[in-house]
Amino acid sequence: MLAMWKFREQSANSKQHTAGEGCERFAVPRGVKRSVSCCLLFAVCCLLSTSCRRDMQDQPKMKPYRSTVFFKDGLSSRPLVEGTVPRGFLKTDTEFFTGKKASKASSNANNSQAPAGPQPNAAGTSNAANLTGAAAYPDDVELFPLPVTKEVVERGRERYEIFCSVCHGPTGNGDGMIVRRGFRRAASFNDDRLRQAPVGHFFDAITNGWGAMPAYASQIPAQDRWAIIAYVRALQLSQSQPAPPVAASTSATPAKQSGGQHQ
Repeated sequence: MLAMWKFREQSANSKQHTAGEGCERFAVPRGVKRSVSCCLLFAVCCLLSTSCRRDMQDQPKMKPYRSTVFFKDGLSSRPLVEGTVPRGFLKTDTEFFTGKKASKASSNANNSQAPAGPQPNAAGTSNAANLTGAAAYPDDVELFPLPVTKEVVERGRERYEIFCSVCHGPTGNGDGMIVRRGFRRAASFNDDRLRQAPVGHFFDAITNGWGAMPAYASQIPAQDRWAIIAYVRALQLSQSQPAPPVAASTSATPAKQSGGQHQ
């Protein structure tokens, strides 16, 4: 029994010794642990110090039109790449954005600010007085480049009352409020010359001006210009209708009286 007990005790001691050697074999030295901890703490301090020292109002950015020494030309704003077109300003539909026929608009591209049609002279008459209708404005489109709906006409009426009625009047007769105050009389849309003029002529006049009328291209978008022209056509149609005839009276004429007695 004594021999068996000693054998068990020796076996237990040998197992404990073997386990202790395995732990010592995989244990990390204390100096290495301290170095790793110091490195992690230093990295955290660096991150905190850099983030706290950058104020939101002092961001490293360049404001538009502010000078800088970073670029050679001294400008912070970079020039656009040649041929850059803003989104929505490509304007590939020539008839919609110019009121000119596609075959004619290319020849007038270098002189886009001047109307292609004849301008009125000092006397107020057109230089092409002998020409009427579309023949007087051969480069202008004759049909609307967009569907003319009730909504388009209503939009045109709103824009007309804002920009046009002060000169051309509420019915287009050229008797607006400024004319009543002594300014030069505006053109009447109910004249035969403008009744026969193509829609592109009105678009050209609104875009580039006509005579004493200034250009409204910077104030009225192309879509609203066509809406105004659609309303002008509606005004012309309303003013061209003949007045209804007055119905004749069918009642009998009373007989004349003489001396207070009926004849």
